[in-house]
Amino acid sequence: MHNAFDIRAVLRQLPVRIESAVAYSDRLLLGTATGALLMYRVVEPTTDRPLNISLVETKKAFARKAIEHLDVIKEAGVLVCLADGLVTLYDLHSLSGATPLNNTRGANLVAVHTAVDYIDGIPTLVSKLAVHAKRKLVVLEWRDAEFYKSLEYSAAEKIAAMQFASASLLVVSTAREFLTLQLVQNQWDDLFPADTASLRTVAAGSLPVVGNSGGPDAMSSPQPASTSGGGGMWGSWGIGLSGSSTDVKTIIARMPGEKLLLCHEDIGVFINSAGKLCRQEHADPTLFDRVPTGITHTSSYVIAIHSDHGGSDTKANVEVRNIGTQALVQHLFLPDEPPMQVFNGSGGKQVWAVGRYTVWRLIPVPIQQQVEDVLTAGQYDEALSLVSRSDSILESEKEDLTIKIRWLRARWLFREQAKYEEALSELTDLGATPTEAISLCPERIAGELADEDIEDKADGSDSDELAGDDQNQQQQPLVEPTDLANSSKRSKKKPKQVMWKEALYAMMRYLTEHRRLLQRTAAEGKRELEYAIRVLDDDLDADCVARSSPQGCISRSDDDSLPHVRLKRLRFSLERMKIPVAAMAQVVDTTLLKVYLECSPGLLGPLLRVKNHCDVEQSEGLLIEHRRFSELVDLYHGKGLYRKALQLLQSQGMSPDSGALQGTYPTVRYLLRLPADQFELILEYIRWPLQEDDSTPSSIVASVFTDDRPAAEAFPRPRVASFLRLISPALVIQYLTYVFETWSDETSVLHDDMIAAYLDLIGSTQSHDGAPDEQLRQKLQRFLRVSKHYSPEKALARLPDDGLLQERALVLSRLGRHEHALGLLVFGVASLTLAEQYCVDNIDACSGVFVLLLKILVGSPPSDIVDNEAALLRSGGLVGAGGGPLPSTVEQVEDSRQEIHRRFAGHFLSMHHQHIPAADALRLLPPDLPFTPDLLAYLRGQLCALDQATRASDVVRNLRVGEDTQSKRQLSRLQSGFVVISESRTCPHCLKRIGSGTAFAVIPPQDKAARPVVVHYSCWQRHKPSSPVHVESRSSSSSVDEETHMASIRLKWS
Repeated sequence: MHNAFDIRAVLRQLPVRIESAVAYSDRLLLGTATGALLMYRVVEPTTDRPLNISLVETKKAFARKAIEHLDVIKEAGVLVCLADGLVTLYDLHSLSGATPLNNTRGANLVAVHTAVDYIDGIPTLVSKLAVHAKRKLVVLEWRDAEFYKSLEYSAAEKIAAMQFASASLLVVSTAREFLTLQLVQNQWDDLFPADTASLRTVAAGSLPVVGNSGGPDAMSSPQPASTSGGGGMWGSWGIGLSGSSTDVKTIIARMPGEKLLLCHEDIGVFINSAGKLCRQEHADPTLFDRVPTGITHTSSYVIAIHSDHGGSDTKANVEVRNIGTQALVQHLFLPDEPPMQVFNGSGGKQVWAVGRYTVWRLIPVPIQQQVEDVLTAGQYDEALSLVSRSDSILESEKEDLTIKIRWLRARWLFREQAKYEEALSELTDLGATPTEAISLCPERIAGELADEDIEDKADGSDSDELAGDDQNQQQQPLVEPTDLANSSKRSKKKPKQVMWKEALYAMMRYLTEHRRLLQRTAAEGKRELEYAIRVLDDDLDADCVARSSPQGCISRSDDDSLPHVRLKRLRFSLERMKIPVAAMAQVVDTTLLKVYLECSPGLLGPLLRVKNHCDVEQSEGLLIEHRRFSELVDLYHGKGLYRKALQLLQSQGMSPDSGALQGTYPTVRYLLRLPADQFELILEYIRWPLQEDDSTPSSIVASVFTDDRPAAEAFPRPRVASFLRLISPALVIQYLTYVFETWSDETSVLHDDMIAAYLDLIGSTQSHDGAPDEQLRQKLQRFLRVSKHYSPEKALARLPDDGLLQERALVLSRLGRHEHALGLLVFGVASLTLAEQYCVDNIDACSGVFVLLLKILVGSPPSDIVDNEAALLRSGGLVGAGGGPLPSTVEQVEDSRQEIHRRFAGHFLSMHHQHIPAADALRLLPPDLPFTPDLLAYLRGQLCALDQATRASDVVRNLRVGEDTQSKRQLSRLQSGFVVISESRTCPHCLKRIGSGTAFAVIPPQDKAARPVVVHYSCWQRHKPSSPVHVESRSSSSSVDEETHMASIRLKWS
């Protein structure tokens, strides 16, 4: 509640009793019980002049009896006077020229209405006067201040109250129900019963509003018997639930905005100009403290008077309620005597209360002070209703004040009423920045944006807070969960911890939605977004700020007398400013991270793993404080701080109590997320997992370097191989094997690195006796055979001189040094089988490789090859000739070697006779070589091959002879054919003459009996016939007869 009006008794102890009153412009008319009319002039108060009222004129014999009712039709210049049951019209300006309305005898009710109506499309000022006289209604009409017509309507029951809802609709009340009369159609409609219970039911929406239609026959006559008012569907309700209907007064009062307030006892409902309930604007009924005697209104308030206390404890006899919210605003007490009538004047700007001998004026408190009072009391809905309905505020200022009050209301809802969703929705509708909503949270969420209570040092109170913060702002419902244990109060309200969580969840939804808005804005290419920014006003006068008056500053406008509203609690302005999207996104994302830490830690990962704008410094400190190291890694990664992320993973991985980040796996998993341009960083931080965990280096290499990720394929492979070679040659082999098999890399450097890795691994895995790993050697030999991209020279230089002779032989074969390679296999490796296989593998590269082996077998070992074969012969590693004793002397070793080689040479010649020419073999074989079955098989094979070659040559020669004969016959047949080219022969395609010396083509006919077709060769190329014959002219035609002189031509199939 607040002070809306001040009471002032302007007239006291009048010598005559007042029966009626009316006010218009600067005049106040009082009708007395003696029939006298008193006219007063009213001078409105100003800042330097009080209210003044003075008697202007007294009409002692204005009426013969008491003046029961006065009303004014200002637009028509008519004063309506009801006295002695008769309505008389007077000239408003001279109060003379009485015109009694004789058809209104017995009148007891009068209602007037003036509005602009469109008649035939022309705006017309229409004024109407309705008079209830006995069982009828008389309606008089003026148009543009000229009397137009008068109509009468029947009324079946006595009417207790009536009022115009519009120019064509009259709302009346009988003892039992509310009715409407459509004046144009002369149709009565029932609204609802006139009792308290029915009004409550109608206002609640359970009872439908009745609107029976009288049908088209209702318009046939202005006074039909079937359309008389009263009765209706509620005709049987003779007595209301509150008692006898004759003891209860029903009031129909006009309200602002073409509305009516239908009041029965202490309850009232609003209807609009169409006679429909105003459910949207007035969802609940208006409940008065006591049964009102009279009701009037201003632009913002409903004012009701009570003629008695009615058993109430309060002495107040004036009740003021807000029209919009219907809340009680003020109780007033009119001294001296109880009021009997209340009315307004000057369009609702003046409010008068009249007793028997006293007249009071309800002077409104300045609107600035009223708004300030309701804001101080935290009644923001009242403030909004007051500002929107007040006619004392400039229309240009209403919107600004409304927005500011809504701004404060949103903050009040959040901090005082715990209506978080509604508060944040209100801020969103106002276009507030997210920082405004964030500032409502405690400091650990809002940080530097958190509000601080700023007290006014001038007067020691907190009513002058910057930006209009609430008086009770310190009493925040957002109590930290840690303070819950200190609370000793236990009430029906939700626990503070629950309220805190609800606030966080509401803030989380708000920030998430705004984050989507920022993302959409950025996706559209916009870099700025417009917000409403709260800016403190610095242009207030220092004297105004220092005043103790609570209404703040008041200044007059230049164009009218309405004051500018300058309230101390609204000492800020809302300006539309453009803020960079990136800056606002940083605030939103950082705050959202804080909220997630409080109520939903599981959502931190989804926030930080995607693109975000969280402030790194703040977020880093918060995540470390809450030991959310996994989310901190995601934050570093999203911001491109890969080194910091790897440092954190390494420190946590080496810590025994780091939980999920312990060990090397988190680091390896994170390395997979890095792009290819962070290759150096990957090499730096993959070293410790490879060295720390001996059991899984191969799996680490497989995950990081041999994965199907684009980054792994883009890594510089020679660098990777060089790095892995420092760790283990086996890792190089693993990596390069994947590179060759999956990515088909043919880089020579990598193939050379593969050979070097094999050699390093073979050297590091030799057994105690110096024997290399045979499995590794087989893999190396397979690679040397298959790979075509390594450098043989570099491979040969890397091979040891005293070992790996098979591998050396394979490299020598790539260099074309087959004789040296075969010598190694025969004498160094001492394996004639390997030498034979070498010849089979290299026959395509060197056709004489078998002859080279035969030469080596019948010769002595070269001096530059280690003769391991002799050592094996002495040790029994090779079986000697004839299976005798082991050779011990050089001669015995040579004899044994010679016997083995000659025996193998016979086998060699018999198995591969097709690759060893007889001339070469016979030249190389020693004379003392015995004629063995193998040698016989070789010679037989050579003879068979020679005979087969001879026979094949004869066949080829005969085939060539037959082919030549066929060609000659075909040529003769073609040369015997001819076509006749005359001077008149034309090409069937271009229809031009085929002249001499012109290249032409002959198309053979499908039927042998038909003649061939001759066309130009160029035309044939364009049309491409199926079987063309290219024809060249051998001689030119002459001018002799066509049949005897023809061109002799030669045909050639093309």
